[in-house]
Amino acid sequence: MDNVDKQLISMLHDNGRASLSEIGKKLRMSHVAVSKRLDKLIQQGLAKVTVGVNAEALDMKLLFMAIETDNLDIAEHIINKYQNCPRVLMIAPVTGRYNLFAVMVAEDSWTLESIIGTCSLRTEKGVRRSETWFGNAPKVPEYVMVDLAPLDDGKVKAPCGITCESCKRYGVDKCVGCPATSSYRGLLWSSELTERKRGRKSKS
Repeated sequence: MDNVDKQLISMLHDNGRASLSEIGKKLRMSHVAVSKRLDKLIQQGLAKVTVGVNAEALDMKLLFMAIETDNLDIAEHIINKYQNCPRVLMIAPVTGRYNLFAVMVAEDSWTLESIIGTCSLRTEKGVRRSETWFGNAPKVPEYVMVDLAPLDDGKVKAPCGITCESCKRYGVDKCVGCPATSSYRGLLWSSELTERKRGRKSKS
């Protein structure tokens, strides 16, 4: 990756909808050359063009979680198990008192409590100790990468393997469920269940 590649990425970071022609003018090259550079960066896994959502406007709640596992194999297992969790913004290996740090998203305090005590990284076997902190939407960055429509085939089981219907907290309305399942009944992520409820209300 050279300086031109870095400038290209910076422009897309600032405005992901910038045209290749616009970028080409600023870099003093043709849009074809820009396209080739961008394709190469994507193919090499050095860049990905995506979209961020305004976390504060959507009233997102954040959970910061530090974890110490018995060994590195358990840490790797946790990373692999939760890599497709729609609530996870980040999982990173760290050094010091803990060896994993994660940032997760929730829509209300009840669901945050469920993530801490029922179905999250810290409840996995082999976690020696953990610390958690609540927070509101980040001030920086203003836009965060969250997949707001992860459900694609009516799954009942979450990516981590949990079934929401079998959870006591879900049963007593103290958790809105996993956004990647048909059980989800919250408002932050796309939800077929919530849309059906809205439809019934609009007809009444």
